[in-house]
Amino acid sequence: MKDTICAISTPPGIGGVALIRVSGPRSKEIVSKILEEPSKHKFEHGRFFHAFIKDHQKNEIIEEAIISYFKSPNSFTGEDVVEISVHGGIYTPKLVLDLLIKNGARLAEPGEFTKRAFLNGKMDLIQVQAMIDLIKAKSELQVKFAMSKLQGELSKKLKTVQNLIFDILREVEARVEFEEDVPELDYVMLKNNVEKILNDLENFIIQGEKNSLIFEGVQVAITGKPNVGKSSLFNSLLKMERAIVTEIPGTTRDIIHEEFYLEGIPVRFYDTAGLRKTSEFVESIGIKRAEEIISNSHIKIFVLDASSPLTEEDFEIWQKLNGEVIVVLNKIDLGITADYVQLSGIEKFPLIRMSCITGEGLQELEDLIKSTVKKFVLPGSEISLSQREVHILKDTYNELREALDSINQKPLDIIAFHIQNSARKLDEIFGIGDIPERVLNEIFRSFCIGK
Repeated sequence: MKDTICAISTPPGIGGVALIRVSGPRSKEIVSKILEEPSKHKFEHGRFFHAFIKDHQKNEIIEEAIISYFKSPNSFTGEDVVEISVHGGIYTPKLVLDLLIKNGARLAEPGEFTKRAFLNGKMDLIQVQAMIDLIKAKSELQVKFAMSKLQGELSKKLKTVQNLIFDILREVEARVEFEEDVPELDYVMLKNNVEKILNDLENFIIQGEKNSLIFEGVQVAITGKPNVGKSSLFNSLLKMERAIVTEIPGTTRDIIHEEFYLEGIPVRFYDTAGLRKTSEFVESIGIKRAEEIISNSHIKIFVLDASSPLTEEDFEIWQKLNGEVIVVLNKIDLGITADYVQLSGIEKFPLIRMSCITGEGLQELEDLIKSTVKKFVLPGSEISLSQREVHILKDTYNELREALDSINQKPLDIIAFHIQNSARKLDEIFGIGDIPERVLNEIFRSFCIGK
């Protein structure tokens, strides 16, 4: 990485300050070229100085700046870094950036500063993912989880597991390579140690997958046959007229959704098309999409019309629901004639009697949704995993499982082979070893230019 990169690190637009970051071996040299009086200023690590930015070709002062310098390796990227703070605006930061490029810097690619920090050993890939989460955070809870990960809490736990794997591998390989020179392997201890690691990994995966919903969001689908009040309920929960409501069955033909935060957790509500058999082409497409959304949702709100007897459609929809289900008996202001107890197993699920017209039962439903959403986050655990991290930990787990199953069944070199594979797999989560360029590009593409 011999080239020096630059980018505007603050969002575009009018504001108090804009920050331009320069990183690379020629940072000081290039920035000096755009100063009004280069010899007047001394770059000292961790120190700031005031300067004017000058376009020497035009002999014009274009900006006033505060400049700070961080000497390699004690900087974010691990390289020499110069940060230029100028007045916030739409045009003047770009003028400074253009001057830097004219004088030898290159415009940074998305995430390239963070990528250099990773390649220079300033952070591992777990912390890189944490930084992505922190940048995208929209709630205090998301910030809390991202900061825990960024500070290396998850990395420390997984490095402990990694060290245990290396200890086991050393013991097994010693018996493979120097069978006659070392004591016989204690297979009971080996089995116990592998089981302990498997238990730790399983706990990490369970916690990480569950808590990942803090960033990915909990999906809540409102379902039922046409004209039971799904769109009215959707609007009531959102406190706005988001979905069109009519007395005509089949009004909702596509998926309508909105997202908001409950206890810091993003919750995405879906108003789905009424499920029924229909020959109408557009409505049938909406019903197919609705079925997909309902199937993939974490919580299903099943709406029944309290004022009408149950129909075959109600029974068919009910039979397809599973997982976390909340039953809403709507339109109670019109009286309750629906014999909902006919639905098999309904007593196992919470049921709310409500009216979208009068608002009765709405608060009770909101409280129930909130408590149900909180079930998807493990209290006392700040471990969250990206899909990539979950995949790697599952691969690591599977290799160790193979090793465990091989104990007393297969030769030691087979056991060693699976333990070696588990160690290599776990290396990937930190970014150790040969990580394919396409994987790195996919990770760092999530960042904006300037980060």
